[in-house]
Amino acid sequence: MPEAERTIQRALSGPYSTTGTFEEDRLALLWDRARLLLLTGLAIVAVATVVKLLVPSADPALESALSGIAWLCGPPGHAILFALGLVLVYSVRRNHDRLQVIVYGTVAANIVLLIFAQVAFRPASDPYFGVSLLLFLSAAFIPWRPGYQWALAATAAVWFLLLQGILYATLPEFQAFWVERGGAEAARNHMVWGVTGIAVLGGASAFISKTLYNLTKTAHRAKRLGKYLIHEEIGKGGMGQVFFAQHTLMCRPTAVKVMQSGDGQASAGLARFEREVKVSATLTHPNTITIYDVGRTPDRSLYYAMEYLEGLDLQQLVERHGPLSPERTVYILKQVCGSLEEAHSRNIIHRDIKPGNIFLTRRGTLYDFVKVLDFGLAKEIKEDAASGISKTGMVFGTPRYIAPETVYGNEEIDGRADLYCLGGVAYWMLTGQPPFTAESSVEVLIDHVKTTPKRPSEVTELEITPELEDVVMKLLEKKPGDRYQTARQLEDVLGAINFDEPWSRDRAEDWWNLHGILGQHPHDWECFFPESELGAGDRPSLAGAQPSD
Repeated sequence: MPEAERTIQRALSGPYSTTGTFEEDRLALLWDRARLLLLTGLAIVAVATVVKLLVPSADPALESALSGIAWLCGPPGHAILFALGLVLVYSVRRNHDRLQVIVYGTVAANIVLLIFAQVAFRPASDPYFGVSLLLFLSAAFIPWRPGYQWALAATAAVWFLLLQGILYATLPEFQAFWVERGGAEAARNHMVWGVTGIAVLGGASAFISKTLYNLTKTAHRAKRLGKYLIHEEIGKGGMGQVFFAQHTLMCRPTAVKVMQSGDGQASAGLARFEREVKVSATLTHPNTITIYDVGRTPDRSLYYAMEYLEGLDLQQLVERHGPLSPERTVYILKQVCGSLEEAHSRNIIHRDIKPGNIFLTRRGTLYDFVKVLDFGLAKEIKEDAASGISKTGMVFGTPRYIAPETVYGNEEIDGRADLYCLGGVAYWMLTGQPPFTAESSVEVLIDHVKTTPKRPSEVTELEITPELEDVVMKLLEKKPGDRYQTARQLEDVLGAINFDEPWSRDRAEDWWNLHGILGQHPHDWECFFPESELGAGDRPSLAGAQPSD
Protein backbone atom coordinates (compact mmCIF):
# COMPACT_ATOMS: atom_id res chain seq x y z
CA MET A 1 0.00 0.00 0.00
CA PRO A 2 1.54 3.34 -0.99
CA GLU A 3 2.58 5.64 1.85
CA ALA A 4 0.34 8.41 0.51
CA GLU A 5 -2.75 6.23 0.85
CA ARG A 6 -1.78 5.24 4.40
CA THR A 7 -1.38 8.93 5.27
CA ILE A 8 -4.81 9.69 3.81
CA GLN A 9 -6.26 6.80 5.76
CA ARG A 10 -4.92 8.15 9.04
CA ALA A 11 -6.13 11.65 8.22
CA LEU A 12 -9.65 10.49 7.39
CA SER A 13 -9.95 7.72 9.95
CA GLY A 14 -13.25 7.24 11.70
CA PRO A 15 -15.75 4.54 12.67
CA TYR A 16 -15.97 1.77 10.10
CA SER A 17 -19.13 0.09 9.03
CA THR A 18 -19.62 -3.65 9.19
CA THR A 19 -20.55 -4.13 5.55
CA GLY A 20 -17.70 -2.14 4.09
CA THR A 21 -19.27 -0.15 1.21
CA PHE A 22 -17.94 3.29 0.43
CA GLU A 23 -21.34 4.92 1.08
CA GLU A 24 -21.62 3.33 4.53
CA ASP A 25 -18.13 4.41 5.48
CA ARG A 26 -18.93 7.90 4.22
CA LEU A 27 -22.10 7.99 6.35
CA ALA A 28 -20.10 7.35 9.51
CA LEU A 29 -17.55 9.96 8.46
CA LEU A 30 -20.28 12.45 7.50
CA TRP A 31 -21.94 12.21 10.89
CA ASP A 32 -18.66 12.74 12.73
CA ARG A 33 -17.68 15.68 10.53
CA ALA A 34 -21.15 17.27 10.72
CA ARG A 35 -20.91 17.33 14.50
CA LEU A 36 -17.41 18.75 14.32
CA LEU A 37 -18.46 21.48 11.87
CA LEU A 38 -21.41 22.62 13.98
CA LEU A 39 -19.42 22.56 17.21
CA THR A 40 -16.71 24.58 15.49
CA GLY A 41 -19.39 27.04 14.40
CA LEU A 42 -20.53 27.48 17.99
CA ALA A 43 -16.95 28.09 19.07
CA ILE A 44 -16.52 30.76 16.38
CA VAL A 45 -19.76 32.40 17.52
CA ALA A 46 -18.38 32.59 21.05
CA VAL A 47 -15.24 34.32 19.78
CA ALA A 48 -17.31 36.67 17.59
CA THR A 49 -19.43 37.65 20.58
CA VAL A 50 -16.37 38.78 22.49
CA VAL A 51 -15.04 40.69 19.46
CA LYS A 52 -18.39 42.41 18.90
CA LEU A 53 -18.52 43.56 22.52
CA LEU A 54 -15.01 44.97 22.32
CA VAL A 55 -15.13 46.45 18.79
CA PRO A 56 -18.62 47.63 17.69
CA SER A 57 -18.65 48.05 13.88
CA ALA A 58 -22.27 48.67 12.80
CA ASP A 59 -23.37 51.95 11.23
CA PRO A 60 -25.28 53.80 14.04
CA ALA A 61 -28.08 55.07 11.81
CA LEU A 62 -28.76 51.72 10.24
CA GLU A 63 -28.51 49.93 13.57
CA SER A 64 -31.09 52.32 15.00
CA ALA A 65 -33.43 51.81 12.05
CA LEU A 66 -33.24 48.00 12.41
CA SER A 67 -32.97 47.85 16.16
CA GLY A 68 -35.80 45.34 16.45
CA ILE A 69 -33.83 42.58 14.73
CA ALA A 70 -30.28 43.75 15.30
CA TRP A 71 -29.68 41.28 18.13
CA LEU A 72 -30.87 38.34 16.03
CA CYS A 73 -28.49 39.19 13.18
CA GLY A 74 -25.48 38.95 15.46
CA PRO A 75 -23.91 36.05 17.38
CA PRO A 76 -27.17 35.02 19.13
CA GLY A 77 -28.82 34.24 15.79
CA HIS A 78 -25.85 32.18 14.60
CA ALA A 79 -25.72 30.33 17.92
CA ILE A 80 -29.39 29.40 17.58
CA LEU A 81 -28.88 28.11 14.03
CA PHE A 82 -25.79 26.01 14.88
CA ALA A 83 -27.43 24.60 18.00
CA LEU A 84 -30.59 23.69 16.07
CA GLY A 85 -28.50 22.03 13.39
CA LEU A 86 -26.63 20.01 16.01
CA VAL A 87 -29.90 18.76 17.50
CA LEU A 88 -31.16 17.73 14.06
CA VAL A 89 -27.89 15.98 13.20
CA TYR A 90 -28.19 13.82 16.31
CA SER A 91 -31.79 13.01 15.45
CA VAL A 92 -31.02 11.64 11.94
CA ARG A 93 -27.51 10.25 12.43
CA ARG A 94 -28.22 7.10 10.36
CA ASN A 95 -29.68 8.83 7.30
CA HIS A 96 -27.08 10.03 4.81
CA ASP A 97 -29.32 12.25 2.67
CA ARG A 98 -30.98 13.95 5.62
CA LEU A 99 -27.62 14.61 7.23
CA GLN A 100 -26.41 16.37 4.10
CA VAL A 101 -29.63 18.42 3.90
CA ILE A 102 -29.32 19.47 7.54
CA VAL A 103 -25.68 20.47 7.16
CA TYR A 104 -26.42 22.34 3.94
CA GLY A 105 -29.44 24.08 5.49
CA THR A 106 -27.54 25.09 8.62
CA VAL A 107 -24.57 26.50 6.70
CA ALA A 108 -26.82 28.22 4.14
CA ALA A 109 -28.96 29.81 6.89
CA ASN A 110 -25.85 31.11 8.62
CA ILE A 111 -24.56 32.52 5.31
CA VAL A 112 -27.88 34.32 4.71
CA LEU A 113 -27.92 35.68 8.26
CA LEU A 114 -24.32 36.79 7.97
CA ILE A 115 -24.94 38.53 4.62
CA PHE A 116 -28.07 40.23 5.98
CA ALA A 117 -26.12 41.57 8.94
CA GLN A 118 -23.33 42.70 6.61
CA VAL A 119 -25.64 44.40 4.10
CA ALA A 120 -27.96 45.93 6.69
CA PHE A 121 -25.47 47.23 9.24
CA ARG A 122 -22.16 47.54 7.33
CA PRO A 123 -23.24 48.08 3.69
CA ALA A 124 -19.86 49.25 2.38
CA SER A 125 -18.00 46.26 3.82
CA ASP A 126 -17.33 43.18 1.74
CA PRO A 127 -18.89 39.92 3.02
CA TYR A 128 -15.85 37.89 2.01
CA PHE A 129 -14.45 36.96 5.40
CA GLY A 130 -17.59 35.47 6.94
CA VAL A 131 -18.77 33.81 3.73
CA SER A 132 -15.35 32.32 2.98
CA LEU A 133 -15.07 31.01 6.55
CA LEU A 134 -18.36 29.14 6.25
CA LEU A 135 -17.65 27.91 2.70
CA PHE A 136 -14.17 26.60 3.46
CA LEU A 137 -15.14 25.04 6.78
CA SER A 138 -17.91 23.06 5.10
CA ALA A 139 -15.62 22.10 2.19
CA ALA A 140 -12.89 20.91 4.55
CA PHE A 141 -15.12 19.11 7.05
CA ILE A 142 -17.95 17.55 5.07
CA PRO A 143 -17.33 14.63 2.66
CA TRP A 144 -19.85 15.59 0.00
CA ARG A 145 -19.84 16.33 -3.69
CA PRO A 146 -18.65 19.80 -4.88
CA GLY A 147 -22.18 20.62 -6.07
CA TYR A 148 -23.10 21.43 -2.49
CA GLN A 149 -20.36 24.05 -2.35
CA TRP A 150 -21.56 25.64 -5.58
CA ALA A 151 -25.09 25.68 -4.14
CA LEU A 152 -23.85 27.44 -1.00
CA ALA A 153 -21.96 29.99 -3.08
CA ALA A 154 -25.05 30.57 -5.24
CA THR A 155 -27.13 31.05 -2.08
CA ALA A 156 -24.66 33.66 -0.84
CA ALA A 157 -24.60 35.50 -4.18
CA VAL A 158 -28.37 35.53 -4.64
CA TRP A 159 -29.09 36.73 -1.14
CA PHE A 160 -26.38 39.37 -1.36
CA LEU A 161 -28.02 40.83 -4.47
CA LEU A 162 -31.56 40.36 -3.17
CA LEU A 163 -30.93 41.99 0.21
CA GLN A 164 -29.03 44.89 -1.35
CA GLY A 165 -31.96 45.58 -3.68
CA ILE A 166 -34.68 45.17 -1.05
CA LEU A 167 -32.97 47.42 1.52
CA TYR A 168 -32.12 50.07 -1.08
CA ALA A 169 -35.72 50.18 -2.24
CA THR A 170 -37.42 50.12 1.18
CA LEU A 171 -35.09 51.67 3.77
CA PRO A 172 -34.41 55.45 3.57
CA GLU A 173 -31.42 55.17 5.89
CA PHE A 174 -29.90 52.65 3.50
CA GLN A 175 -30.41 54.99 0.52
CA ALA A 176 -28.92 57.88 2.46
CA PHE A 177 -25.89 55.76 3.30
CA TRP A 178 -25.16 55.11 -0.39
CA VAL A 179 -26.01 58.70 -1.49
CA GLU A 180 -23.14 59.86 0.68
CA ARG A 181 -20.86 57.40 -1.17
CA GLY A 182 -21.88 58.01 -4.79
CA GLY A 183 -25.50 56.91 -5.00
CA ALA A 184 -26.94 54.04 -7.00
CA GLU A 185 -23.83 53.62 -9.14
CA ALA A 186 -21.67 53.07 -6.08
CA ALA A 187 -24.19 50.54 -4.76
CA ARG A 188 -24.21 48.68 -8.08
CA ASN A 189 -20.42 48.53 -8.22
CA HIS A 190 -20.35 47.19 -4.70
CA MET A 191 -22.89 44.53 -5.64
CA VAL A 192 -20.90 43.48 -8.75
CA TRP A 193 -17.63 43.17 -6.85
CA GLY A 194 -19.38 41.37 -4.01
CA VAL A 195 -20.95 38.76 -6.30
CA THR A 196 -17.64 38.31 -8.16
CA GLY A 197 -15.79 37.70 -4.91
CA ILE A 198 -18.41 35.22 -3.71
CA ALA A 199 -18.18 33.33 -7.03
CA VAL A 200 -14.40 33.07 -6.71
CA LEU A 201 -14.73 31.83 -3.13
CA GLY A 202 -17.39 29.33 -4.21
CA GLY A 203 -15.16 27.96 -6.98
CA ALA A 204 -12.22 27.59 -4.62
CA SER A 205 -14.32 25.84 -1.99
CA ALA A 206 -15.83 23.52 -4.63
CA PHE A 207 -12.34 22.57 -5.79
CA ILE A 208 -11.32 21.78 -2.20
CA SER A 209 -14.52 19.80 -1.68
CA LYS A 210 -13.95 17.77 -4.86
CA THR A 211 -10.32 17.05 -3.91
CA LEU A 212 -11.18 15.90 -0.40
CA TYR A 213 -14.14 13.87 -1.64
CA ASN A 214 -11.84 11.98 -4.02
CA LEU A 215 -9.29 11.52 -1.24
CA THR A 216 -12.05 10.02 0.90
CA LYS A 217 -12.60 7.42 -1.83
CA THR A 218 -8.87 6.81 -2.01
CA ALA A 219 -8.73 6.38 1.75
CA HIS A 220 -11.57 3.88 1.55
CA ARG A 221 -9.57 1.82 -0.95
CA ALA A 222 -6.36 2.30 1.06
CA LYS A 223 -7.80 0.86 4.26
CA ARG A 224 -9.66 -2.01 2.63
CA LEU A 225 -8.51 -5.13 0.87
CA GLY A 226 -11.39 -7.38 -0.10
CA LYS A 227 -13.24 -8.25 3.10
CA TYR A 228 -10.51 -6.84 5.37
CA LEU A 229 -10.23 -3.44 7.01
CA ILE A 230 -6.59 -2.37 7.23
CA HIS A 231 -5.71 -0.69 10.53
CA GLU A 232 -1.94 -0.28 10.53
CA GLU A 233 1.35 -1.61 9.22
CA ILE A 234 2.98 -4.06 11.62
CA GLY A 235 5.87 -5.39 9.57
CA LYS A 236 7.83 -5.01 6.36
CA GLY A 237 10.01 -7.44 4.47
CA GLY A 238 11.93 -7.67 1.23
CA MET A 239 8.88 -8.60 -0.82
CA GLY A 240 5.99 -6.90 0.92
CA GLN A 241 4.30 -5.43 3.96
CA VAL A 242 2.21 -6.95 6.73
CA PHE A 243 -0.81 -5.11 8.10
CA PHE A 244 -2.98 -5.61 11.13
CA ALA A 245 -6.52 -5.98 9.80
CA GLN A 246 -10.08 -6.93 10.75
CA HIS A 247 -12.56 -9.04 8.84
CA THR A 248 -15.51 -6.77 8.10
CA LEU A 249 -18.22 -9.28 9.00
CA MET A 250 -16.68 -11.56 11.63
CA CYS A 251 -14.46 -8.89 13.22
CA ARG A 252 -11.67 -11.47 13.36
CA PRO A 253 -8.19 -10.02 13.96
CA THR A 254 -6.10 -10.84 10.91
CA ALA A 255 -2.64 -10.27 9.52
CA VAL A 256 -2.71 -9.30 5.84
CA LYS A 257 0.48 -9.56 3.82
CA VAL A 258 0.69 -7.55 0.60
CA MET A 259 3.31 -8.77 -1.85
CA GLN A 260 4.81 -6.03 -4.00
CA SER A 261 4.20 -6.35 -7.74
CA GLY A 262 7.09 -4.58 -9.48
CA ASP A 263 8.42 -5.59 -12.89
CA GLY A 264 7.27 -8.38 -15.21
CA GLN A 265 9.57 -10.97 -13.63
CA ALA A 266 8.26 -10.11 -10.17
CA SER A 267 4.67 -10.25 -11.44
CA ALA A 268 5.28 -13.75 -12.78
CA GLY A 269 6.66 -14.66 -9.38
CA LEU A 270 3.53 -13.31 -7.72
CA ALA A 271 1.39 -15.54 -9.90
CA ARG A 272 3.41 -18.53 -8.71
CA PHE A 273 3.13 -17.37 -5.11
CA GLU A 274 -0.64 -17.05 -5.48
CA ARG A 275 -0.93 -20.65 -6.65
CA GLU A 276 1.30 -21.86 -3.82
CA VAL A 277 -0.56 -19.86 -1.19
CA LYS A 278 -3.80 -21.45 -2.32
CA VAL A 279 -2.23 -24.89 -2.00
CA SER A 280 -0.73 -24.01 1.37
CA ALA A 281 -4.14 -22.88 2.59
CA THR A 282 -5.22 -26.53 2.50
CA LEU A 283 -2.76 -27.42 5.30
CA THR A 284 -4.55 -28.11 8.57
CA HIS A 285 -1.81 -29.01 11.05
CA PRO A 286 -2.18 -26.89 14.21
CA ASN A 287 1.50 -25.87 14.03
CA THR A 288 1.07 -24.39 10.54
CA ILE A 289 -0.08 -20.80 10.11
CA THR A 290 -3.73 -20.71 9.01
CA ILE A 291 -4.33 -18.83 5.75
CA TYR A 292 -7.84 -17.41 5.51
CA ASP A 293 -7.94 -15.79 2.13
CA VAL A 294 -5.93 -14.71 -0.92
CA GLY A 295 -6.63 -12.00 -3.46
CA ARG A 296 -5.33 -9.15 -5.58
CA THR A 297 -5.15 -5.44 -4.85
CA PRO A 298 -6.38 -2.89 -7.44
CA ASP A 299 -2.78 -2.58 -8.72
CA ARG A 300 -2.62 -6.40 -9.11
CA SER A 301 -0.35 -7.00 -6.13
CA LEU A 302 -0.99 -10.25 -4.31
CA TYR A 303 -2.25 -10.23 -0.75
CA TYR A 304 -3.17 -13.03 1.58
CA ALA A 305 -4.84 -12.99 4.97
CA MET A 306 -3.68 -15.22 7.80
CA GLU A 307 -4.27 -15.65 11.50
CA TYR A 308 -2.93 -12.87 13.69
CA LEU A 309 -0.41 -14.14 16.22
CA GLU A 310 0.85 -12.72 19.49
CA GLY A 311 4.33 -13.64 20.54
CA LEU A 312 7.72 -13.62 18.79
CA ASP A 313 9.73 -15.63 16.29
CA LEU A 314 12.91 -17.58 16.96
CA GLN A 315 15.06 -14.83 15.47
CA GLN A 316 13.70 -12.35 18.00
CA LEU A 317 13.66 -14.87 20.82
CA VAL A 318 17.37 -15.72 20.61
CA GLU A 319 18.43 -12.12 19.90
CA ARG A 320 16.60 -10.85 22.98
CA HIS A 321 16.99 -13.71 25.43
CA GLY A 322 20.00 -15.69 24.26
CA PRO A 323 20.38 -19.34 23.14
CA LEU A 324 17.80 -21.87 24.25
CA SER A 325 18.30 -24.87 26.46
CA PRO A 326 18.54 -28.25 24.68
CA GLU A 327 15.25 -29.45 26.17
CA ARG A 328 13.39 -26.34 24.98
CA THR A 329 15.01 -26.64 21.56
CA VAL A 330 13.72 -30.21 21.22
CA TYR A 331 10.26 -29.12 22.41
CA ILE A 332 10.11 -26.57 19.59
CA LEU A 333 11.70 -28.74 16.89
CA LYS A 334 9.19 -31.55 17.43
CA GLN A 335 6.33 -29.17 16.73
CA VAL A 336 8.00 -27.92 13.55
CA CYS A 337 8.40 -31.56 12.47
CA GLY A 338 4.65 -32.08 12.80
CA SER A 339 3.97 -29.12 10.52
CA LEU A 340 6.56 -30.22 7.94
CA GLU A 341 5.34 -33.82 7.96
CA GLU A 342 1.88 -32.83 6.76
CA ALA A 343 3.26 -30.42 4.16
CA HIS A 344 5.74 -32.92 2.75
CA SER A 345 3.05 -35.58 2.55
CA ARG A 346 1.25 -33.23 0.13
CA ASN A 347 4.42 -32.46 -1.82
CA ILE A 348 4.56 -28.93 -0.41
CA ILE A 349 8.14 -27.86 0.27
CA HIS A 350 8.64 -24.80 2.42
CA ARG A 351 12.07 -23.89 1.01
CA ASP A 352 12.60 -21.04 3.48
CA ILE A 353 12.72 -22.56 6.96
CA LYS A 354 14.57 -20.01 9.08
CA PRO A 355 14.28 -18.56 12.62
CA GLY A 356 12.10 -15.69 11.38
CA ASN A 357 9.56 -18.13 9.95
CA ILE A 358 9.11 -20.15 13.14
CA PHE A 359 6.84 -18.22 15.46
CA LEU A 360 6.19 -18.93 19.14
CA THR A 361 2.80 -17.98 20.43
CA ARG A 362 0.10 -19.03 22.88
CA ARG A 363 -2.98 -21.02 22.06
CA GLY A 364 -5.37 -21.14 24.96
CA THR A 365 -3.25 -22.36 27.89
CA LEU A 366 -0.53 -23.77 25.62
CA TYR A 367 2.66 -21.70 25.64
CA ASP A 368 5.66 -22.05 23.32
CA PHE A 369 3.14 -23.13 20.71
CA VAL A 370 4.84 -23.17 17.31
CA LYS A 371 3.43 -21.69 14.13
CA VAL A 372 5.39 -22.22 10.91
CA LEU A 373 4.95 -19.22 8.63
CA ASP A 374 5.14 -18.56 4.89
CA PHE A 375 4.58 -22.04 3.54
CA GLY A 376 5.27 -22.27 -0.16
CA LEU A 377 6.53 -18.69 -0.43
CA ALA A 378 9.96 -19.26 -1.94
CA LYS A 379 12.20 -16.26 -1.55
CA GLU A 380 14.62 -14.85 -4.05
CA ILE A 381 18.17 -14.22 -2.83
CA LYS A 382 18.77 -10.51 -3.20
CA GLU A 383 21.93 -8.70 -4.13
CA ASP A 384 24.24 -8.28 -1.17
CA ALA A 385 24.65 -4.50 -1.19
CA ALA A 386 27.15 -4.49 1.63
CA SER A 387 29.62 -6.71 -0.20
CA GLY A 388 28.94 -5.33 -3.68
CA ILE A 389 28.19 -8.80 -5.03
CA SER A 390 25.87 -8.91 -8.04
CA LYS A 391 23.00 -11.33 -8.35
CA THR A 392 23.94 -13.96 -10.92
CA GLY A 393 20.99 -16.29 -10.68
CA MET A 394 17.72 -17.15 -9.03
CA VAL A 395 18.01 -19.25 -5.89
CA PHE A 396 15.21 -19.95 -3.47
CA GLY A 397 15.68 -19.63 0.27
CA THR A 398 17.59 -17.52 2.76
CA PRO A 399 21.39 -17.70 2.40
CA ARG A 400 22.21 -18.50 6.02
CA TYR A 401 19.68 -21.34 6.17
CA ILE A 402 19.71 -22.86 2.68
CA ALA A 403 20.21 -26.46 1.62
CA PRO A 404 23.21 -27.24 -0.62
CA GLU A 405 21.03 -28.84 -3.30
CA THR A 406 19.03 -25.61 -3.51
CA VAL A 407 22.22 -23.69 -4.26
CA TYR A 408 23.02 -25.92 -7.24
CA GLY A 409 19.63 -25.17 -8.72
CA ASN A 410 19.70 -28.23 -10.98
CA GLU A 411 18.55 -30.90 -8.56
CA GLU A 412 15.03 -31.86 -7.61
CA ILE A 413 14.20 -30.40 -4.22
CA ASP A 414 12.25 -32.46 -1.70
CA GLY A 415 11.42 -32.33 1.99
CA ARG A 416 15.00 -33.12 2.98
CA ALA A 417 15.95 -29.57 1.97
CA ASP A 418 13.58 -28.28 4.65
CA LEU A 419 15.21 -30.63 7.17
CA TYR A 420 18.64 -29.17 6.34
CA CYS A 421 17.25 -25.68 6.96
CA LEU A 422 15.73 -26.90 10.21
CA GLY A 423 19.18 -28.11 11.24
CA GLY A 424 20.44 -24.56 10.74
CA VAL A 425 17.57 -23.25 12.86
CA ALA A 426 18.44 -25.73 15.62
CA TYR A 427 22.06 -24.57 15.41
CA TRP A 428 20.84 -20.98 15.86
CA MET A 429 18.67 -21.88 18.86
CA LEU A 430 21.51 -23.69 20.63
CA THR A 431 24.39 -21.31 19.87
CA GLY A 432 22.92 -17.93 18.98
CA GLN A 433 24.51 -17.96 15.52
CA PRO A 434 23.87 -19.68 12.17
CA PRO A 435 26.09 -22.55 10.99
CA PHE A 436 28.08 -20.26 8.70
CA THR A 437 28.85 -16.62 9.45
CA ALA A 438 30.75 -15.32 6.42
CA GLU A 439 30.05 -11.68 5.58
CA SER A 440 28.80 -12.08 2.01
CA SER A 441 25.93 -14.14 0.69
CA VAL A 442 28.11 -15.86 -1.90
CA GLU A 443 30.63 -16.99 0.73
CA VAL A 444 27.80 -18.36 2.85
CA LEU A 445 26.42 -20.30 -0.14
CA ILE A 446 29.87 -21.77 -0.85
CA ASP A 447 30.15 -22.83 2.80
CA HIS A 448 26.81 -24.59 2.61
CA VAL A 449 28.03 -26.55 -0.40
CA LYS A 450 31.60 -27.33 0.66
CA THR A 451 32.26 -26.64 4.35
CA THR A 452 31.36 -28.78 7.33
CA PRO A 453 30.16 -26.51 10.17
CA LYS A 454 31.71 -26.64 13.60
CA ARG A 455 29.84 -28.69 16.15
CA PRO A 456 27.55 -26.49 18.26
CA SER A 457 29.53 -27.31 21.42
CA GLU A 458 32.62 -25.77 19.78
CA VAL A 459 31.03 -22.33 19.36
CA THR A 460 29.20 -21.98 22.66
CA GLU A 461 30.07 -22.47 26.29
CA LEU A 462 26.58 -23.65 27.09
CA GLU A 463 26.14 -27.36 27.71
CA ILE A 464 24.54 -29.18 24.79
CA THR A 465 23.24 -32.72 25.01
CA PRO A 466 25.52 -34.92 22.82
CA GLU A 467 22.55 -36.78 21.31
CA LEU A 468 20.95 -33.49 20.25
CA GLU A 469 24.24 -32.24 18.83
CA ASP A 470 24.50 -35.41 16.73
CA VAL A 471 20.99 -34.81 15.43
CA VAL A 472 21.88 -31.27 14.38
CA MET A 473 25.03 -32.35 12.59
CA LYS A 474 23.18 -35.12 10.75
CA LEU A 475 20.59 -32.60 9.59
CA LEU A 476 23.42 -30.44 8.20
CA GLU A 477 24.91 -33.18 6.03
CA LYS A 478 25.62 -31.99 2.47
CA LYS A 479 23.98 -34.92 0.70
CA PRO A 480 20.22 -35.35 1.19
CA GLY A 481 20.67 -39.11 1.51
CA ASP A 482 22.91 -38.66 4.57
CA ARG A 483 20.26 -36.72 6.51
CA TYR A 484 17.07 -37.87 8.18
CA GLN A 485 14.74 -38.78 5.35
CA THR A 486 11.43 -37.58 6.74
CA ALA A 487 10.13 -35.15 9.32
CA ARG A 488 8.47 -38.03 11.18
CA GLN A 489 11.78 -39.87 11.44
CA LEU A 490 13.38 -36.73 12.86
CA GLU A 491 10.53 -36.26 15.31
CA ASP A 492 10.92 -39.85 16.55
CA VAL A 493 14.65 -39.34 17.08
CA LEU A 494 14.06 -36.11 18.97
CA GLY A 495 11.42 -37.78 21.11
CA ALA A 496 13.92 -40.49 22.12
CA ILE A 497 16.34 -37.94 23.67
CA ASN A 498 16.01 -38.01 27.45
CA PHE A 499 16.44 -35.00 29.72
CA ASP A 500 16.58 -34.81 33.49
CA GLU A 501 14.07 -31.94 33.34
CA PRO A 502 12.20 -32.02 30.02
CA TRP A 503 10.63 -28.80 28.79
CA SER A 504 6.95 -28.84 29.67
CA ARG A 505 3.78 -26.78 29.39
CA ASP A 506 4.28 -25.54 32.93
CA ARG A 507 7.88 -24.47 32.31
CA ALA A 508 6.84 -22.74 29.11
CA GLU A 509 4.02 -20.87 30.86
CA ASP A 510 6.37 -19.79 33.66
CA TRP A 511 8.88 -18.47 31.14
CA TRP A 512 6.30 -16.46 29.22
CA ASN A 513 4.80 -15.00 32.37
CA LEU A 514 8.26 -14.11 33.68
CA HIS A 515 9.27 -12.23 30.55
CA GLY A 516 5.88 -10.62 29.88
CA ILE A 517 5.98 -11.20 26.13
CA LEU A 518 2.24 -11.16 25.53
CA GLY A 519 0.44 -7.83 25.57
CA GLN A 520 3.71 -5.95 25.08
CA HIS A 521 2.61 -4.18 21.90
CA PRO A 522 -1.05 -3.10 22.32
CA HIS A 523 -3.18 -2.22 19.31
CA ASP A 524 -6.13 0.08 19.87
CA TRP A 525 -8.47 -2.21 18.01
CA GLU A 526 -12.24 -2.19 18.11
CA CYS A 527 -14.84 -4.27 16.36
CA PHE A 528 -17.43 -1.93 14.93
CA PHE A 529 -21.06 -3.01 14.99
CA PRO A 530 -24.17 -0.87 14.62
CA GLU A 531 -24.82 0.60 18.05
CA SER A 532 -28.36 -0.77 17.97
CA GLU A 533 -26.87 -4.28 18.11
CA LEU A 534 -24.42 -3.71 20.95
CA GLY A 535 -24.83 -2.12 24.30
CA ALA A 536 -22.20 -0.20 26.19
CA GLY A 537 -19.28 -2.33 27.22
CA ASP A 538 -20.17 -5.11 24.75
CA ARG A 539 -17.51 -4.32 22.17
CA PRO A 540 -14.73 -6.92 21.92
CA SER A 541 -11.09 -5.83 22.08
CA LEU A 542 -7.73 -7.32 21.17
CA ALA A 543 -4.70 -7.61 23.41
CA GLY A 544 -1.33 -6.49 22.09
CA ALA A 545 0.52 -8.72 19.72
CA GLN A 546 3.52 -9.16 17.54
CA PRO A 547 3.07 -9.40 13.76
CA SER A 548 2.87 -12.89 12.38
CA ASP A 549 5.49 -12.19 9.74
